[in-house]
Amino acid sequence: MEQQGIGALLRNQRAATGRSQADQAEVLSEISGQPVTRNEVSRWECERRLPTPFWQKHMAATFEIDVQGIRRAVMATRAEQRKAKTGETVQRREFIGAMAALAIPPARTEQPTARRIGQSDIDELRRRTARLRRLDNVLGGAETFPVYSAEVDFTQRLLRESSHTIELGQQLRALLAEQQQQAGWAAFDHGQNALAQRLYSDSRKAAEEAGALDLAGNALAYAAYQQTATAQSGTALAADSCEVEQAAATLARAADLAAGVSSVRPAARIQAVARQLAGYRSTPMVGDLLARLGA
Repeated sequence: MEQQGIGALLRNQRAATGRSQADQAEVLSEISGQPVTRNEVSRWECERRLPTPFWQKHMAATFEIDVQGIRRAVMATRAEQRKAKTGETVQRREFIGAMAALAIPPARTEQPTARRIGQSDIDELRRRTARLRRLDNVLGGAETFPVYSAEVDFTQRLLRESSHTIELGQQLRALLAEQQQQAGWAAFDHGQNALAQRLYSDSRKAAEEAGALDLAGNALAYAAYQQTATAQSGTALAADSCEVEQAAATLARAADLAAGVSSVRPAARIQAVARQLAGYRSTPMVGDLLARLGA
């Protein structure tokens, strides 16, 4: 029988006790004498963080199981994570291949020169940004974020160091706002939520300075979508508290916000969550939502 990873073990043990993540955090806090939040329990269960020997001991106590079982699960997860890292070279080759297929040069390494730029320079930057937008449909945030971030840095330096007319400066700021939204989405997709929110905030500021109110509104939509999506997913909410209608309301709000986002990823994720709520179709709010989404 294959050894469970620590995430699956912790989730299964918590489910067996009938506890929510908040309940488990409270029990673990009491036993360990250290404050634990629901988010920390979630990070352990999602294997974004592995429990140290200190926490392994107390986790075993909360479930009344042998600590050796916890330790073996941690070791199994570490082994899987090491195995995953060996695939990074292959992923890099796939990334370069996807860039080439879309006729997009790799991430910028050059620095902008302190010179006067004209309309043709802005037009070329716009074309590049439009091509990069398609990259999100092929690759995830871990691969695209360095590319999008380099574009943001390049345009920021152009604004600071090049000579340009006031009108071209406004166009550059609008372009920067769009690039920051791309970078923010990639950061969010990669799990860097605080960085994503900061990029969306910077994007709105740049858009407002450029007088591009549509871009400013789009930055708000991105930020609102992230807040809705990360508050609690529909499935997690239903599983932990049986508040199915609230889960449906959250998912409906996410669907509304996703309609204003250029990337196809939000809609795909919403469909995946909707399918997992299908067991509650008899609930009117859920049934209406699933019909609306075609799930």
